[in-house]
Amino acid sequence: MSDLAPMGPLGPVTLDEVLRVLTPRLLEVSEPPPGNRYGCVFVGPIDAARGLAFDVVFVPGMAERVFPPKIGEDPILLDEVRQRLAPGRLPTNDDRVQRERLAFRLAVGAARKQVILSYPRIDALKTRPRVPSFYALEAIQAAEGRLPGFEELAQRAEEVSDARIGWPAPKSRAQAIDEAEYDLAVLDELDRHELRGELAVKAAGHLLHSNPHLARALRFRAYRWEVPRWTWADGLVQLSARAAGALAERSPDGQPYSATALQHFAACPYRFYLHAIQGLRPREAPVGIEALDPLQRGSLVHQVQFELLTRLQAESTEDRPLLPVGPENGAPVSELLEEVLEKVAADFRDRLVPAIDRVWDDGIEAIRQDLREWLQHESDSRSPFEPWRFELSFGLPRDPNRDAHSVGEPVDLSNGLKLRGAIDLIERTPAGVLRVTDHKTGRYRAKAGATIQGGEILQPVLYALAAQKLFPGQRVESGRLYYCTADGEFRDHVVPLDDRALEAAGVLSEIVSGAFEAGSFPALPREDACRWCDYRQVCGPDEELRTRRKPPPVDLRRLREYP
Repeated sequence: MSDLAPMGPLGPVTLDEVLRVLTPRLLEVSEPPPGNRYGCVFVGPIDAARGLAFDVVFVPGMAERVFPPKIGEDPILLDEVRQRLAPGRLPTNDDRVQRERLAFRLAVGAARKQVILSYPRIDALKTRPRVPSFYALEAIQAAEGRLPGFEELAQRAEEVSDARIGWPAPKSRAQAIDEAEYDLAVLDELDRHELRGELAVKAAGHLLHSNPHLARALRFRAYRWEVPRWTWADGLVQLSARAAGALAERSPDGQPYSATALQHFAACPYRFYLHAIQGLRPREAPVGIEALDPLQRGSLVHQVQFELLTRLQAESTEDRPLLPVGPENGAPVSELLEEVLEKVAADFRDRLVPAIDRVWDDGIEAIRQDLREWLQHESDSRSPFEPWRFELSFGLPRDPNRDAHSVGEPVDLSNGLKLRGAIDLIERTPAGVLRVTDHKTGRYRAKAGATIQGGEILQPVLYALAAQKLFPGQRVESGRLYYCTADGEFRDHVVPLDDRALEAAGVLSEIVSGAFEAGSFPALPREDACRWCDYRQVCGPDEELRTRRKPPPVDLRRLREYP
């Protein structure tokens, strides 16, 4: 009947209104929980604790915009309008503030012996510090007679609790509130060498027997950091007979690999295993872009070059030759470049949906300047080589954005490797001599005289060998990397296809094939190889430091030292 009492002055009350009020009472029966011999913990909103008393009260979330929450006017019915319509009856911001202060007084007043106020020091979503609530400062002022500052409050909070996002546990196990906090506190004591002798042995035994997940993690860490040899915890090492048989089916003499994948092997064998053998890729999350990243920029440049060269070749005639590019045909070629760039840039814009038009337009303008400069260098080079094949692929699915002369089968190189990929450009002289080019849009990183540079640059040699197999009746003179943007200073790195190049390809094939036979793909990164690695979350951030404790494999060191 108390629920119906507020309806008294409104009378008469219909039966439907009575049922609307009483239905929840008629459908639900509140049954108190059974008693607990150890006592009970009440968890609920502050209004539910009105009129109750507890020995200890915990009030979490004492941070600004949490408790009290951010208070704002109703955007539909502003406070000024509320005051005119029903003074004192419709709540305004002042009423909401008083309601929050009352809630705080109710929470603190419910404690008989002790009240504990806590606040999150970090906003985990925005990774920014939290500001403590003024209510916490007022509580300390009421208890101690003085108003502390925020810095003092933060310092006192740190002294009381050592928990942090990466280690959610107190310093002392006596303060732990669950098994996870207790185990972490014991582990921290062992790590700080506060427990010694028999106490340390017992504590370690407790962790290993009570928490199988922690036991597995600790043993895994010990194998990785303390054992001075390569073990099962260091990547793909020490295979079973079944695993070795499965790996043999993916060996490079039967399974085609790209030059980029083989470069991953030289950078880190375990990265090669995850990328090329397991086929793991980072999860792609759709995000609004503001500027082109290096990969997108390179793709756009390659697409423009492919479409431009394809159209120049298709539209060339004896009376109006457009290839090779020179001063005599510079004007129509430049006009065609602008047309192709506008088309490709529009396609990329539709696909990527940039967030800021001005930033996108500035990026496209920078690419325009690079392509114009590239075309000017081509015009001024007076090279005997003329563009002949563009994005010629082998071992890849058919794609309209590749050369029409592409082949679906991978190429079997004479050194035992089976290769797949796409050659950006093949040039030919009137005598039929070929030169293979791989375009780069980043900075110039090749060293003078390098053939494969420790496995870092494999495209010149491997693509030249592939072209030799694809066009057996013609001589392939060399392969080269052409850094075709201002970042790369429009420099090229030429690798002649001679005995040294053949020897380098043979060394690469021997070492990669040996890794498959031995079943050895350890997580052994080259210096700085982890910085931009997609699999850093798999291995952790300290692989370069950790692997210095392990003996370097002789074959891998031999590959990385090859010029």
